[in-house]
Amino acid sequence: MTKLHIFSDFDGTISQKDTLVFLATNLGGGAEMVQSIGRLIREGTISLSEGIAAEMRSIRRSFADAEQLLREQVQIDPAFPAFAAWCETKTIPLTILSAGFHQLIDLFIRREEFPRLEILANTLTPNEETGWQCTFRDKSGWGHDKAVAIKAAKKRGEHTIFIGDGLSDRGAAEAADEVFAKHSLIEHCRKTGIKFHEYQTFEDVLKTLQNRF
Repeated sequence: MTKLHIFSDFDGTISQKDTLVFLATNLGGGAEMVQSIGRLIREGTISLSEGIAAEMRSIRRSFADAEQLLREQVQIDPAFPAFAAWCETKTIPLTILSAGFHQLIDLFIRREEFPRLEILANTLTPNEETGWQCTFRDKSGWGHDKAVAIKAAKKRGEHTIFIGDGLSDRGAAEAADEVFAKHSLIEHCRKTGIKFHEYQTFEDVLKTLQNRF
């Protein structure tokens, strides 16, 4: 059997809310600014990484403030731990591909619980005076081109499955052998002719894969 490699987005996929939008709205420039930046990104006026950097720069609060708010008001999909555990049991590599940040993901994904789970994300430097600064994984307009890791896995002969929901997931969906999509990623898949499984939670994904592997 071809070796599997499963890749998943984090914000809005594993986490039930987008942590970047949540923080920029509640601790940064506010909802209007976030909506304005989102519109500029969709229009192609600015890149996704430029939009994310602008949102993060608008936050001039301590990371402790952000951590407290995230822990109080943001949860991950309750079915994700069971899904990740299934991947561990089956020795299926599971990689999180995020346009967000290690520091935020680490609040929700306990490394001791999932020691083999790989996380590829950007890096934050919180600064209460100049606003939070971003260090992106690459120089692409995405800040983190998720398709790179998927293409590398395919070159190794792995069957790649990608799970996502939004704008930063488009390249990954185009590169993967198989796609699970929700929200705006569904529209992109339909528009570009990418076959996909529609899902709502990781319970749906797990049931589909358990029937096959």
